[in-house]
Amino acid sequence: MLRATDVKARRGGRVLLDGASLALEPGKVVGLVAPNGWGKTTLLRLLAGAHMRGCSGILEVGGVRPGDERAFRRAVFYAPGEGTLLYPDVSARFHLEATKRLWGSPYSVDDVARRCGIDAWLGRPASKLSQGMRQQLTLAIAYMTKARFLLLDEPMNALDPTNVQRNSGLVRKVAAHGAGILMSSHVLDNVDRVCDSVVFMRGGKLVELPAGGAGSLATYNELYGSATTSAHARPQGEVLGDARPRGRRFPRP
Repeated sequence: MLRATDVKARRGGRVLLDGASLALEPGKVVGLVAPNGWGKTTLLRLLAGAHMRGCSGILEVGGVRPGDERAFRRAVFYAPGEGTLLYPDVSARFHLEATKRLWGSPYSVDDVARRCGIDAWLGRPASKLSQGMRQQLTLAIAYMTKARFLLLDEPMNALDPTNVQRNSGLVRKVAAHGAGILMSSHVLDNVDRVCDSVVFMRGGKLVELPAGGAGSLATYNELYGSATTSAHARPQGEVLGDARPRGRRFPRP
């Protein structure tokens, strides 16, 4: 289990998380939902073991703490959005081959590429890929790691309907093989279809509810309908540019 307790986060002088806790179980897909600027990316990065000013908490996975960097990176993989994981001048195949080697993955590069629908352009450098293609490659890298826990930052963003359906199915298959997956998203109908439960951010805490029922959109409107129009209630601290990984894009496990 990936467990975080007493998580506190400040961005830009605002409190985003205040003593929040989260437990991600193997084999489960959990959605992470909140308006822009409420700290979703900050939380995902914290769960991946990133050190950020103004943030603290206790984090472990199967008894492994982030201090054991190699073991922790093998267990937990964070996939940022907008293609920021990728090296622009090397091919999609290189990214998958490097992932296979660094994470000791048993998966075949060609098989992962085929399942992810990226086999036709494995030879292209990342700089020549569209936004949606970069997102497909980022997800293929995440699946290739065979990490026990995947943290996916808006994984369905920029994907066409065919690839939303494809990756929704892949997320469920990866979970069926034992991985725990936490995925942030604004595509709430997809969250309801794919996730077992949904975590909403509110008042510095994390509120987890079963998926389905009234639906994530109804819950979203109930939780944030007034807060999103209130300057007092809406956190403004998180800036996506501040939350992106810095330095080495492709961390060695």
